[in-house]
Amino acid sequence: MRNGRTDKAIIGASLCAVIGAITIFPALSKASVEDRIAAAWLDQATDFRSADATGTYDIGADINADIDASYSSYLEAAEYQASEHQCLAEAVYYESRSEKRSGQEAVAEVILNRVDSRHFPDTICGVVYEGSERSTGCQFSFTCDGSMNREPYGKAWGRSRGVATMVMTGTTRPFTGGATHYHTTAVSPVWSKNMRMTKRVGSHVFYRYAPRDYTPSSPVMVSAPPT
Repeated sequence: MRNGRTDKAIIGASLCAVIGAITIFPALSKASVEDRIAAAWLDQATDFRSADATGTYDIGADINADIDASYSSYLEAAEYQASEHQCLAEAVYYESRSEKRSGQEAVAEVILNRVDSRHFPDTICGVVYEGSERSTGCQFSFTCDGSMNREPYGKAWGRSRGVATMVMTGTTRPFTGGATHYHTTAVSPVWSKNMRMTKRVGSHVFYRYAPRDYTPSSPVMVSAPPT
């Protein structure tokens, strides 16, 4: 992740390999690069899970132990990164699969902004599934309203994974103004009036925390309220 997010987990080696894929395959289409990078995290975890360094090298127990530790550390990093990517892709899919690419990137960006914020968990999965163990109070409704009973599939799932890949590797430019919250244009939640609106993208309105001297505004609702 960008802007210091990697400081919160041991994923440097895995992330460097993933970013390297972007420069190694410049001739591939953007979608092909996304697919390759998205698969890389999963492939790394699978490859290292099946690897057995013990006894492979006849160079002494101490060195073999170091090799084992290295494999274990890299496996942990790859599996962690794959899990984070999965959580972000799920959020993009369930929250914004009908949006244009910009709208999907904006949703993903909010989640990463939350990871950076002291007000939220410091991992992507922690942010996405915060409160999901409760019937009410989940931060993202899809995690507790039954939406996940239907697994993601098809081209929409592929696009969501691609968006998650590009946002996590920092190959998209931030454009939500540091937003940590959003709502659809069909509703006007009470909390929005005390926050600063930063952007409207597709069917979502984005916000960030307002300074103490901020004058509350009227909640934004673009669409007519449901009848």
